[in-house]
Amino acid sequence: MRILIVGAGRVGSSVAGSLVSESNDITIVDTDKARINEIQSLYDLQGIVGDATSPSVLSEAGAADADMIIAVTAKDETNLCATLIAEQLFNIPSRIARVRNDELREYPALLSSQGFKATSVIWPEEAITNYIVQLITFPEALQVIEFCDGKVVLIAVKVVNGSRMSGKPVSYIHDLLPETKVHIVSIYHAKFRVNNIKGSTIVESGDEVFFLTTKESAKIVVQEFRVKLRKSDRVMIVGGGSLGLQLAKALDEIETEKGNSYNVKIIEEDLEKCQLLSQNLSSSVLVLHGEMNDQSLFVNEGIANTDLFIAVGADDEDNIMSCLLAKRLGAHRAIALINRPNYLDLVEGTDIDIAFSPTEATLSDLLRHIRQGDVLSAHSLRRGGAEILEIVAHGTEKSSKVIGKKLQDIRMPSNATLGCIIREVNGQLDVFMSSNDFVIQDGDQVIVFVADKRQIPEVERLFAPSVGFF
Repeated sequence: MRILIVGAGRVGSSVAGSLVSESNDITIVDTDKARINEIQSLYDLQGIVGDATSPSVLSEAGAADADMIIAVTAKDETNLCATLIAEQLFNIPSRIARVRNDELREYPALLSSQGFKATSVIWPEEAITNYIVQLITFPEALQVIEFCDGKVVLIAVKVVNGSRMSGKPVSYIHDLLPETKVHIVSIYHAKFRVNNIKGSTIVESGDEVFFLTTKESAKIVVQEFRVKLRKSDRVMIVGGGSLGLQLAKALDEIETEKGNSYNVKIIEEDLEKCQLLSQNLSSSVLVLHGEMNDQSLFVNEGIANTDLFIAVGADDEDNIMSCLLAKRLGAHRAIALINRPNYLDLVEGTDIDIAFSPTEATLSDLLRHIRQGDVLSAHSLRRGGAEILEIVAHGTEKSSKVIGKKLQDIRMPSNATLGCIIREVNGQLDVFMSSNDFVIQDGDQVIVFVADKRQIPEVERLFAPSVGFF
């Protein structure tokens, strides 16, 4: 596929790196020559220096032959103008724009085919907010992804010494939970993935385990890998920018497991932003004026009783130091927003429980619009190194490589694992964990874990019916 990317910043370069490894023809445009030179030194792609709002620049970048344009610069006006030009002058069929201005949600016609001609819009703050809210909903998880409107979830969890699964074989999860639908799809020991997971594979303390299960069973499965689950009812947020505001709003609008409201406090050092937060949040959210690393403020506001501490300020160093201080003062869990990839590696092994990149959250949102075939959703995992796909199987036994076949007879790529199948039975959706004798039918929704993203085109071709089926 020929893909034109506008913007060579963190998101643009991450998207380029992700897609170029899958044998796509990538061209990236940016006004910053240094950025273009850097990304060309890393990946096999074409770089164009110029303003993407200029038709001549897009023409030089090959817009006339492009299948997709992804506009992810830091400026909404550039992204939307690029999608408009892409449709009006070059008839690019798929046009994706990243938009930050939340006010534009009130004018959907501007973003649709009637306005700036974007076929899809990505809201980065919304993607990050959803990511964090899922972590709050499922305490002790490292990552949570929902499929099929929440019927199935993929959860990543770190195994704790003394838990019931620590030192036990993978098959033991079914002894502990014989009536629960659960399938361990991947295990990472330190920084290395455990290949060819079998029932006899031992789960060790410190391992990062990815498993699929039903939403109602998720918390009891997580508990088998942890010693004790602690709810995240009391939340402290530092950083009152647009992301902090959206997160506080989201928590204020949902209920805890017991039906109560979350106890949310948000700290911001800019007095004007504090006033803005107070105007846009309900009185149940406590807005505090103070610095992100004010030890006395943390202590006075009950940091020792805080279930979850979240640092989402604009500065990576402040977020890191704030989380480390909060943990030292007794916060149960700490989540840090970190933009620089090299900082993510630095905090690994520290007291910070989860360090995540906004780029990865945005990339996951982009992937569902990029993937080929009948892919309902796609999510980036392990900092972009792995991915999980939700694919609809279509065809007949003659037109498809998977329909009518037992799972044991399907030739999956070496680093791809078929996790579970969602099928309509008597008008209701039912979940089936993969087993060797299970037979794929037309219309099944199949969830596949892909540890090596270079094999994603193989997975897409495997589930695509032969030409002429439709």
